[in-house]
Amino acid sequence: MVLAKKPPLLVTIGTALLLMGGGAIAYWGLQWRAAKTRGLPAGVRAVPEEAIAALSLSTNPEQWQRLRQFGTPETQLSFDQYLANWRDRWLTNYDISFNQDVQPWVGPEVTLAWLPDPETNTEDDADVVVLGNQRRLLLLPIADPEAAQVSAESLPLTAESGDQIEYRGVTLSSYPATSGDGNAALWVGVLGTQLILVAEDEATAQQAIDAYKGGKSLADMPGYRRSFEHIGVPQAFGKLYLNVPAVTQMLAQASQPPLPSALLDSFQDSRGIAATLGLVSQGVQIKSTSWLGPGSDLAYRDTNGVAQLPEYLPRDTLVMASGGNFQQFWQDFSERRTWGALAAFDPDNLALALQGSTGLTLETDLLPWMSGEFALALVPPQAASPDANEAALPNPGLVALMQVSDRSQAEKSFARLDEVVKNRYRFGIVNEPVGQIDLVKWISPFQAITLARGWLDSSVAFLTVGTSTEAAIVPPPRRSLATAPLFQLTTADAPRPNNGYFYLNLEALSQTDDNLFLPSTLPVENPGALRAIQAVGIAATVVDEQRLRYDLYVALQRGNRPGPLPPSDANASPSESNQAPPAAETSPSEDSSSTPEATQEQGE
Repeated sequence: MVLAKKPPLLVTIGTALLLMGGGAIAYWGLQWRAAKTRGLPAGVRAVPEEAIAALSLSTNPEQWQRLRQFGTPETQLSFDQYLANWRDRWLTNYDISFNQDVQPWVGPEVTLAWLPDPETNTEDDADVVVLGNQRRLLLLPIADPEAAQVSAESLPLTAESGDQIEYRGVTLSSYPATSGDGNAALWVGVLGTQLILVAEDEATAQQAIDAYKGGKSLADMPGYRRSFEHIGVPQAFGKLYLNVPAVTQMLAQASQPPLPSALLDSFQDSRGIAATLGLVSQGVQIKSTSWLGPGSDLAYRDTNGVAQLPEYLPRDTLVMASGGNFQQFWQDFSERRTWGALAAFDPDNLALALQGSTGLTLETDLLPWMSGEFALALVPPQAASPDANEAALPNPGLVALMQVSDRSQAEKSFARLDEVVKNRYRFGIVNEPVGQIDLVKWISPFQAITLARGWLDSSVAFLTVGTSTEAAIVPPPRRSLATAPLFQLTTADAPRPNNGYFYLNLEALSQTDDNLFLPSTLPVENPGALRAIQAVGIAATVVDEQRLRYDLYVALQRGNRPGPLPPSDANASPSESNQAPPAAETSPSEDSSSTPEATQEQGE
């Protein structure tokens, strides 16, 4: 194909988009289609099945413009600086403009994949992934071959001749890196008239050709295909695939201190995760599914239901996690079926601790009547009286709700708990009915700890921890969490029925000073980025015996209208400035529209 005679354009464009994909993952923390399409992401026919991860990103400038509108002025400036650095290194230095030289011919999305290093992953250790030895593969779909040829011929590029080889009818050309990488080289080839491949080594390029010409690719993986058929949404900004066992190995190698083996083992039955990321008016919406491997002996159980407990929580709830069936949840947790994130806690030890402290056994005294919906929530501090000083109550209160299946059994368990806290721990037991609700308080010596329990209706029991925390739900709130705008925003599009929610009002929680549940210094690289997040909502749904679905919505602050990216001589790190100027006030640049993140116009 004539297009292959212009390798500098392919190398430059490929490397630029590769860096944009890698940088987007780093910045957004793995955060992420024509209408109702069932098509797979672009380029996956050339991504080998053993890929560790694959990310497809939109090339639509308007989508990148919308992405740049989210965040605070500080996070906007930081993100724009990242984009400007990529532009300067991979486009501006070659006098290339994305809008003029790439946009006319490239397809709607490009695909970046990470593959195991073929030199370290031999037949003897084919299932072992070594951290830091991954090879990147970039696939650029050609939407208009004629426009691509015109762009290639118009560019003022020259390059030294590189090595060329023929592999299965595809010409692969090797080109050394322009700077900073020593003798490293990129291998470039054209697959038919549809795809340009850019690989970091010859073996990776050959793997892509093998996959494209009838080998095993992601497109042939049943779980992968079914996932994107299930979660396909129009106008996706990104599409992500993760090889869960491989990613887990890499996390284990990178973690200090080492992750618990039980936590790592809990993920090994999951074969992969596929996700689509969409940009919506108030944030980012991610739909994903995970599926079990063909040899797994596990099977997911359908405990989906209609959530009712958010109706009993106050509208200003800070954090809420719920599930459809606690009895089933505990069984899955004990057998390490679906709740890998909790596997750091040994279920047997938890059960023994409960028995040792209360005298009640989980299996015989509690689980038989706990087969309904359950929820755990943090609520803002509650004043003990209208004259109470809320500043003296800095910590949010804890609320546990349980929809019980046998009230008489539950009452017997509660009566035994009353005796334990009274006789063993010397708590005071006080009955304080509120209207039609029977309220029992457990008050520790010197009133250091206060717990309260009771019934909100005939089947919903509650337990609260914290001074006057029970006031948040007794009497039931007139404005509940179910009607809260942020809760509705972050959970409205989730399937119903589902298996439970996780809701985090980060904007409100961060304003609760000196509390026990959100440390003042968070272990994240850029704590300021958290201020750009208003709320997070996640819904889990059991699709079938082999698949779980997760719907995540991240509500984000909207910042200034994005202007041109920083000029090419703006090399200073964003961290060097204590106050970030609005993005719209950044000086214009001759190449400010040379990436898919910028457009000719400012704002929407």
